[in-house]
Amino acid sequence: MTLKERAYKIIDEIPEDKMAKVIAILENLKELIEEELDEFDIQLIEEAKQVLASENEYVPFEEVFKEAGINGEEL
Repeated sequence: MTLKERAYKIIDEIPEDKMAKVIAILENLKELIEEELDEFDIQLIEEAKQVLASENEYVPFEEVFKEAGINGEEL
C-alpha cells in the first residue's frame, strides 16, 4: 500500500460530519509543506535543537500551559 493509499484509507474512516475539520487541516498542512524555509525559520529550528539538546532549558508543555493559565485538556 502506498502512502497516498494509506492516507485515503484513513480519510475514508473519518465520519462525514468531521470532514470540514479534516479539510481545514489538510489545506493548512499543504500550505506549510509548500512553503520554503527562510532564514528566520532556519534560525528557530537551530535554536529549538539547541534547547532540546540542553536538558536544563527544556520546559514541558504542561508547565507552559500552567504558567499561561491554560488547561491543556481543554485544547
